[in-house]
Amino acid sequence: MMAQRIAGGATLSLLLMCTATAGAAGIDSLLPHRAVYDLSLIKASDRSGITGMNGRIVYEVTGNKCDGFSVRFRFLTEVQTSRKSFTNDQRTSSFESGDGLSFSFINQSYLNNQLEQELRGSAEREDGKVLVNISKPEPAEIELGDAVFMTEHIAMLIDAAREQQSFVTAKVFDGSDKGDELVDTTAVIGRQKVELIELEGEPGDMSSQFADSAAWPVSVSYFSTAPSAEQGERLPIYQVSFIMHDNGISRDLKMVYDDYSLKGDLKQIEFLTPVGCQ
Repeated sequence: MMAQRIAGGATLSLLLMCTATAGAAGIDSLLPHRAVYDLSLIKASDRSGITGMNGRIVYEVTGNKCDGFSVRFRFLTEVQTSRKSFTNDQRTSSFESGDGLSFSFINQSYLNNQLEQELRGSAEREDGKVLVNISKPEPAEIELGDAVFMTEHIAMLIDAAREQQSFVTAKVFDGSDKGDELVDTTAVIGRQKVELIELEGEPGDMSSQFADSAAWPVSVSYFSTAPSAEQGERLPIYQVSFIMHDNGISRDLKMVYDDYSLKGDLKQIEFLTPVGCQ
């Protein structure tokens, strides 16, 4: 929880956000937090032209099961090729209601500090459909099939992990790209393990938050639902794997795209003051 749908941006943010809807078990154990991940290149194909890549993810989640959850997400990469270097800065802000029925989003893409693309919109789940209202760049109303939003999808993963289920499939709307498409997701959940995370900074604080924390290795593949002339087995748009803790923290990220793959190491974490239901 990481594109090229915003280089992993909007959808990746849901994987970092181990939150749940009002009806999901264990939601009270989830912690509002701000996390920083250092990114580095694992490998790149010759076709990509990439000779180096590094960057950072800054992720913040606040809210509660009654009032809903807000997410702020920034995915910044510095890319080197044999011909030039550039920065790619993806910024996402979203809000999902506690009942999982409404979702609003702002996605911005910057290239070398210049705004290249901005998408603003909202979506409602109603009568087995997702109704999307785009306000920017151009007003549009879009009707999609039944799906869940980002927070509820993660709730499904946490509940499935606790119930020792190995596979979870779902259609998800995350506001990526043009905001006009659902994605098919297939998650594989490994066996639970209890471990103590070790981070730079303040080990004492980390110990108090992660001691005896249940965790599961999770891998999620994303598939386009757009019509395609291609026949045969569908290939994922991208894949993300991570360790999912039951207190709302994800770590050991690995993001695999067509031409390159990245890893994300959790380097800093700040636990924010929870706000109770009003």
